[in-house]
Amino acid sequence: MIRRVRLLALLGALAAILTLPGCWSATEIQSVSYVKAMGIDFVDNQFNVYIQLLDFSNIAKTEAGGKANEQAVVWIGKGKGESLISAITDLFKTAQFKLSWGHVSSIILTERALKAKGDSLAEMINRYPEIRYNAWIYGTRSPLEKLLAATPFFKLSPLASIMHDPQSNYEQNSTYPPMLFFKYISIFNEPSATAYLPSLSLNDTQWHESQIGKPMLMINGAFFEYGNQIKGFISRAKLEGYHWLVPSMESAPLILKKDGKVYGQLIILRPKIKITPLVRGEDVRFRIKVSYVGGMFEYLAEMPYSEMMQLAEDTIKKQIMDTYKEGLKIGVDPFELGHKLRLKHPKLWKKLSNDGKELVIHANSIEALNVKVNIIYNGKFKRQVK
Repeated sequence: MIRRVRLLALLGALAAILTLPGCWSATEIQSVSYVKAMGIDFVDNQFNVYIQLLDFSNIAKTEAGGKANEQAVVWIGKGKGESLISAITDLFKTAQFKLSWGHVSSIILTERALKAKGDSLAEMINRYPEIRYNAWIYGTRSPLEKLLAATPFFKLSPLASIMHDPQSNYEQNSTYPPMLFFKYISIFNEPSATAYLPSLSLNDTQWHESQIGKPMLMINGAFFEYGNQIKGFISRAKLEGYHWLVPSMESAPLILKKDGKVYGQLIILRPKIKITPLVRGEDVRFRIKVSYVGGMFEYLAEMPYSEMMQLAEDTIKKQIMDTYKEGLKIGVDPFELGHKLRLKHPKLWKKLSNDGKELVIHANSIEALNVKVNIIYNGKFKRQVK
């Protein structure tokens, strides 16, 4: 009896094992090419798609704490087609292995592509089933081949770069916020919102490896879109005030300069921003109130404490207004004042904007801009507070 029970139990276990699904269709990791970045250009009425493939064996070594003996190898592919999908499938002809798109962490759109297909690019990418929503997205004026070939310090993987991990750099210098693909889509489709797209470029003058120039990725400005159309590009030099009204700003430098003389440098933190639409009939103005705390990391010349705070506030105020005017020049609302109006007074916004076709702001729309800076840290060496 006991033997019969044991035999039945064994037969039952074997039957259960045989019915379990196995990994019969699994693909070996070495038989797949993983796409980490995708660049899209539009030339002569054709889509040009560039992809960046990485060697994951080298990445595993560096992420485990080891040092790579050689620079990480970057493979770049290029496909052409009359549509985005046909350009992608054009790469399949010579890919050798299956291309996996589920690990794409960066999408780069050229200025040509944005101007030619800006109103539909996001939807085209979004329709491709393997690409995820959590990729970082950029615009660019630089050649895609050079951007995708750039590698970071110390023979590390290209994943350790602004292209694939912009958040690390942004935490230290919060001047140009990175943009995720899903957030870009949501802003782009908002009728009153201004879509911001950081512009990726290369700087080939600041860094050298053993006396040899080493191009490094950087953000050199931003593209702005309104009403499902690309409106233009604002360079880094003319976008100094953009980050002061970004709630996610964590740490940004501010040089204190007066009459051509530099008095010091502050690190500005913790913005508190309040934008209030002031409606008087059909006339709309805006009151902006913002406060920060600051730390003094460089003190070069004597200046009373109260005067230093005033200089910091005036400098931030000027940079905000300069960026606001640059936005108006290309027909965008960089600080999304109109969006604030729509959220509180949607009917009035719809009327004044001609149902989203026009901006509701002009040169005098900011009626009041109040900036407050409280310097709470004076560095390791205490200065005399006057």
